Amino acid sequence: MSQENASKAQPPLVDNLLQYGKLAYDPDQTEATRQENQQKLKEILDSTGTFALIPALNLLVQPSRVQPWLRGPLIQTLALLPLRPRGVQHTIEFILSVHPSSANTPSGTGKGASISLEALNAASKLLSTPPAAMPPDRWFNGISSQLLHLLSGNGEPGMDKAAAYIIGFGILGRRQFGAPGTAGWNAFVAPILDAISPTDKLENQASDINASDTEIIEVGKAKVLVGSKRLAEALACLTSLTTSHPHPTLTKRLLRPILLSLWSLSSWLQPNPDQKKTFCEPARNLLCTFLQLSSSGSGTTSPSQQTPFSEILQNLMFQGRSAPNDLCWSLCSDLGGGIEIVEGPPTSNGSSQDGLSLEAITYKAESFVKLLQDSTSTTQISQIFLTLCNKWLVDSRQLQTPAVLVHDTNDAIGAHAERQLIEAKVMQSMMDQVPDKLVEDSKQVLVLVGKILGVFSASGSSEDEDSASVALSLLNIVLTSPSYHSDKEDDDVLEKIAVDLQIISAKTTVDIATTARNLMMLIKFRHSLQDPEAQAPVPASDQHAEDRKAYKLAMSYLTSAESPPPVRVQGLDIISKLVDANSPVVDVPSLLILYASLLQDEEEYIYLRAIKAVTQLSLRHPKSVMRDLIERYVDASEYLQLDSRLRIGESLLQVIQTSRSSFTGDVAKFVTQGLMSVAGRRGRRPKTEVEQEKQARVKRKRDNEAEEAWGGPVPQLDEVLGADLSPEDSQLLSHIVTGWESKRGAEDIRIRASALSILGSAIEWNAGGIGSAIVATAIDLCIHILTLEPEPEKGILRRSAILLILSLASALESARAEGRNLGFGFVGQSLEDVLRILGYVQSTDNDGLVRQHAQDVVESLQAWQMNSLLPNPSTQTNLGDLAGLSIRPGNAAGQPRPRIEEIE
Repeated sequence: MSQENASKAQPPLVDNLLQYGKLAYDPDQTEATRQENQQKLKEILDSTGTFALIPALNLLVQPSRVQPWLRGPLIQTLALLPLRPRGVQHTIEFILSVHPSSANTPSGTGKGASISLEALNAASKLLSTPPAAMPPDRWFNGISSQLLHLLSGNGEPGMDKAAAYIIGFGILGRRQFGAPGTAGWNAFVAPILDAISPTDKLENQASDINASDTEIIEVGKAKVLVGSKRLAEALACLTSLTTSHPHPTLTKRLLRPILLSLWSLSSWLQPNPDQKKTFCEPARNLLCTFLQLSSSGSGTTSPSQQTPFSEILQNLMFQGRSAPNDLCWSLCSDLGGGIEIVEGPPTSNGSSQDGLSLEAITYKAESFVKLLQDSTSTTQISQIFLTLCNKWLVDSRQLQTPAVLVHDTNDAIGAHAERQLIEAKVMQSMMDQVPDKLVEDSKQVLVLVGKILGVFSASGSSEDEDSASVALSLLNIVLTSPSYHSDKEDDDVLEKIAVDLQIISAKTTVDIATTARNLMMLIKFRHSLQDPEAQAPVPASDQHAEDRKAYKLAMSYLTSAESPPPVRVQGLDIISKLVDANSPVVDVPSLLILYASLLQDEEEYIYLRAIKAVTQLSLRHPKSVMRDLIERYVDASEYLQLDSRLRIGESLLQVIQTSRSSFTGDVAKFVTQGLMSVAGRRGRRPKTEVEQEKQARVKRKRDNEAEEAWGGPVPQLDEVLGADLSPEDSQLLSHIVTGWESKRGAEDIRIRASALSILGSAIEWNAGGIGSAIVATAIDLCIHILTLEPEPEKGILRRSAILLILSLASALESARAEGRNLGFGFVGQSLEDVLRILGYVQSTDNDGLVRQHAQDVVESLQAWQMNSLLPNPSTQTNLGDLAGLSIRPGNAAGQPRPRIEEIE
């Protein structure tokens, strides 16, 4: 009944739209008639739901459906439907339901698995392009509230990812709409960022995030700029936007303006469980993502340059903005146990955190060091530590000014003291938590030690003795390390240090004189203490060292289970650059194992990038990549799922197409034999068969229990709700789909069809490299599939078999046109047998596409047979002199142009 009701409901709507539309816009009608019917048409459009209007209007705006004067208004009406309430969601659902990539998915309602990347791309192009008659700012402001609502997870399952893709790639990924200050940025990004780090425009902006969140202003209390609920939803939107179909560049562009706000939220002092779950953890995840992306892009940044870590270190106690020319605000706890943003500069008392307390500074310092551990490499940790050491132990001593010349105010003195205390606490936390990562380059340590000892040997002040003691300890660690081998640069620095040590050892009043004397002797006799057989490591080039660091960083990004999607994508990008540069640090076997694991990822944008990365690697190492892929595709150990094997097959296909010249000899034989073993009927999977039997027993037991509880056969869901298809068609489709799965341990029909498709493409691209024996075996396999497997559920397999024969016909025709001799082809009785079998399939097969493909192959083979009788088009006939004309067609280039003579 549902199908009949739907078929009866649609025509009246289309008829009404046509009836009143023609009267409303027909130029032959009077003005009064047009205005009256335009009002009636508007009433019909307003009273009809968006989900019903979209297919009706989509049908009418097709070319040649209606007159041009009516098609224009209908197109305009269709383009403005997303501006309606829930219009965006209905538009996305309609596109997903009619897109070809959703044909084999359970439903087109936009749920979970039914969303493909191709359908998302189509929806993104539609919604991210403003109508021609509407300014971009008006269009994006109209749809932003709906997309942000879906982005917050308030729609159907999977719609948050769809909204993130449309916003991130369709709108913000385009410079004209996604750059700061443009219409797309102001509509989607500015409301989210202003809810985390308010700007002067906040009060004048009608933010769409939690528009119903009204604030109650109390007399004598600071004005609330952003409530806790709105702040939490902004963090959730930002998390979804940066993790669903992410792009590293977009992620950095979104998170950079709110770096300090994220740091303040992630390191909130003594958070309650609700604050930790709702505010601190999302903020910390976003902050770690940004810092990891920044670290991978600036691995060689010098300590003197401003980095995100140095910015956080300089603003470790950040609670809000207090610049005089900007909107001042501060983060504080609200009465409900959340975190809100109030107007006014940060204070050290009241509801805000105590920024001057030793407990708060210690907690912030420990949080900063933990952030370093999770977000950056050992190199940057060492750089930060050595920078602090230089500033604390050397620079602060050298830049001291006599007290008589100091004219600072009490506030400046207090700020300087607080900064020194913060840096000291950070150094202490680093030495307590990451002592093994503080020193990576011995040269940097020796330079630091030389500075400290130089200051102490010159002054001899008791205030510098503690710093000198620390420097001597660092020097002892370096000199006694088994892996340390000095070079010429180190020898120059050590000679200067030895002079300072001799001065210090002569001072009998200091406690470190004996230590200095011992270290001086160690420097003097260090070469004799080293093993003479131990050879110093050959120093690698700077580029090689940087490549090694980048490769190690990328592998850590890709192998860590806690890496968010943008970081993993960044890791793939780093390795891709190293592969392009043919860097020697790339380990091909381990990289193939890593890519194979990424191909099993559930996120489409991850495994699509992995397929691209595998193809890129094959340009440098084609044979190794093809051998590894075919072994995983065959999956003799039976540990991969069907989807993973299909993705590996897609990678193998692209590798074969891009590495045509390498697909010959033993590699081609190995790959094609593996493909034919998968495509054949005799493939057995014992482990799969055991698992199927176990699942079948569990299903039978569950069905028996359900029938006993129901008191008879249990009704199926589609029988209760009704189906769009007829019972016969529904039963046939169900039979076909269930028949694809492997039976009694045999290979799945889908993987067999995939293997035939890959083999057909390989034959078309490089039949000569594969050889006649393998090609003949492949054709025999296809003929047997066409004749021995006529079941309806194996229609996709027979289609692939016929297309393989068509690929061979295309390869033969291409070789004939190019003048190449493959050494084999369809001749004599074999051609007659193939044509006879294809003719039989064309007239008897139960699959329409199989019959059509068979007809196409028969025509192609007959055309090739006729063309093969003609002379080779690449050979040219050498003509001599033409009688009566002084023309020589074979003259070389550069000769005078022939003269045409008239003869009577």
